[in-house]
Amino acid sequence: MKKTFPLLLCTLTMLCSCNDNKTSNVDNVEPEDSVFMLDGPGSVYEPTEDEVGEYALEQVKAVYEAVSDAYSSEDWMAKSSELDKKFCSQDWNATVAAVLEKDKGTDDIGFFEADYWVMGQDFDAENLHASDFVLKDIDISEKPWRATVSLKLHNFSDIPVVVSLVYEAGEWKVDDLDQWKEDMKEYLAE
Repeated sequence: MKKTFPLLLCTLTMLCSCNDNKTSNVDNVEPEDSVFMLDGPGSVYEPTEDEVGEYALEQVKAVYEAVSDAYSSEDWMAKSSELDKKFCSQDWNATVAAVLEKDKGTDDIGFFEADYWVMGQDFDAENLHASDFVLKDIDISEKPWRATVSLKLHNFSDIPVVVSLVYEAGEWKVDDLDQWKEDMKEYLAE
């Protein structure tokens, strides 16, 4: 009994401290990641437009950090399609899939003469990066929320890029890159 009492006391102390941490967020203190749970069950926190915009901006920064990492690897082609799945909207992914299906079995180059993630046919694997992120527009007045972020993509030179976002399934997703989706839809309509 003497050996189990300290163990039991230690366990109870840990459980109590864990329980205290869980309830501290309920007592009128918003958790730091509440913006990430905007559509969560029982959510009563209404984020401000500035908070939602900051989240959109941070998401685009994370996307382009992942782009830089993906294109610096030897397996960049596989990682490029992973970027679409992870960071892009359902409509973007469906549009890309439709274009690839249309181009299947043709001898022509097809629609994708360049890569939309690097805005070119070639890329500088060692120096590919993005900077100068600016939230240009945000609309949270109706769902789905939308935002636009501009940035400079450095791929041999600085290329201005406009990223359109849609808030989908509790996350900001890339819905268009420099009007590529609009061009893809026109191509599909031909």
